Amino acid sequence: MEFETEKLIEAGQFAIDHARKAGADGTIINASMNKVFSTRFANSAIHQNFTNFGIELSITVVKGKKNINVTINSLDKDEISKTVDHAIKVIGLFPDDPNFPGMLTEKQNYKQLRLNDPSIKNLSADDVADKIISGINAGHEYSNKVQTVSGNLNFSDGVTIFMSSEGFDNITPQTSMTSTINIMSEENSEESRSNSDFGHRIFKELPIESESVAVAERSVLGLNAQKIDAGKYQAVLDYQAAATPAIFTGFSLSAKMIMNHSSFMIDRIGEQVFSDKMTITNDPHDPHFLSSTPLDMEGVASQKYTLINKGVVENYAHNRLTAANMGTQSNGCGFTFYGQSMSFPFAMKLTPGNNSRDKLISDMDNGLLITNFHYSNFVDPTRGVLTGMTKDGLFIVKNGEIIGSAKNMRFTDGLIPMLKNAEFSKEVIQTVPFGLGLEVPAIKIDEINFSSGTNH
Repeated sequence: MEFETEKLIEAGQFAIDHARKAGADGTIINASMNKVFSTRFANSAIHQNFTNFGIELSITVVKGKKNINVTINSLDKDEISKTVDHAIKVIGLFPDDPNFPGMLTEKQNYKQLRLNDPSIKNLSADDVADKIISGINAGHEYSNKVQTVSGNLNFSDGVTIFMSSEGFDNITPQTSMTSTINIMSEENSEESRSNSDFGHRIFKELPIESESVAVAERSVLGLNAQKIDAGKYQAVLDYQAAATPAIFTGFSLSAKMIMNHSSFMIDRIGEQVFSDKMTITNDPHDPHFLSSTPLDMEGVASQKYTLINKGVVENYAHNRLTAANMGTQSNGCGFTFYGQSMSFPFAMKLTPGNNSRDKLISDMDNGLLITNFHYSNFVDPTRGVLTGMTKDGLFIVKNGEIIGSAKNMRFTDGLIPMLKNAEFSKEVIQTVPFGLGLEVPAIKIDEINFSSGTNH
């Protein structure tokens, strides 16, 4: 990608130079150029392949005590000029932010990370097809009740670039892979579905076969679901479901939410909030982790650090703005989300426990195994209260064994009571909520409050 990389650098430098001439005090460039491969399969057969070449040029213009972020998908200099000029006009309408720290000037030591899979360069369409077919076959071989295996497999291989008017620069080759598997099973005209979203950076290690078997198992177990009553239940959150309390805990540890008084974690540094078995780290330096990066989107070197240590809150996720406001240093968690700058621990890992997922289930006398949640969000972030619905498999556990499935339920509960006595499985998988890598074990919780049921 040498030639393309040089074009990306040239475009970024042009944007910096043009912004300076237009009156900007400083400019930050986050740019990427990727070749994207996508294969889709439905009804247990591959039905679509496409390749695309993606370009993204994100430009942050700084003027005085304010900044604006704009993004285009072109390296054309006329388009860049128009975009920068528009940003300069719009930024004049913004009020000053007296706490804005300005451009990054402190020297940074970026960790050298190998974030690409060299084998992708020689990957053929047959290699991808063979990988998918092995996953399809694994699902069907699990049970003759499995009717269809569907989903997708997406690759992105290219380079990301950071540049700034202060002379900072970084070039990182990156590969990422994400996949979705959906399986439908049928028995006596009764249908059941389950799914999994997962990812990896190395093609050979993408666990499509094992995930297909796990999805097939849940799909078959989900047949003939029965209604259960609303109320409190002991539960094991399977990996996909475990991602929900994990990601919302991450939002609550964002220093921006602390500053905005919209988090239940305010003034809780040093306090025991969760189970003493719960530890969360931000680890952006694991080369197999999809969220790994040597620097954040502000150019600050990324850091590995602990957010929650055995249930005790140790750190918030800071960008430069929140750090300046709270009298500390950024820990490399500057993140742009839909054009808005925020601080977020984008490389979270939950530390695994000592028992297997199956042992966590077998230790329940009367409870539920929850496969996934969807439409989840805060009801009251200042108390850490969430609501959402189960999806793709809710299973009834009696005397340590799964005896059947239940129709979906809506939960409304707080993160603190949900996780105060949590236990964690020794196995972990990498899920991809919001497109971010998140490494989670299964989680056993004392109770979850289901406020109502559904018809499906």
